[in-house]
Amino acid sequence: MVWYRADVLVWLDLPLRLVVWRITVRSLRQISGLDTSAQARRLTWKRAFFGRRSLLRTAVRKYRHNRPRYARQVAETAALGVRVVRLRSGREADAWLAEQLGRR
Repeated sequence: MVWYRADVLVWLDLPLRLVVWRITVRSLRQISGLDTSAQARRLTWKRAFFGRRSLLRTAVRKYRHNRPRYARQVAETAALGVRVVRLRSGREADAWLAEQLGRR
């Protein structure tokens, strides 16, 4: 990681329920044919929801495993003097981005 070199570290720390919701909606769009990307054409019900390595199961597992590690790394980076912006929702992210764009 080279986070310590940054001026600002932006952490989009979304709640698990939102991550699961977005994966579910995106997968349903892809399976139903509303998304015609190459990834969508390969997606099946099993790969999205029911397999041992399904997108949903993997997302939950990785979220639970990685989030505490990211929190530690972000805290260590902040201790080095890097400004940390932790955004916990889409609204917070939109507001922060609008503020940054307004400063230009």
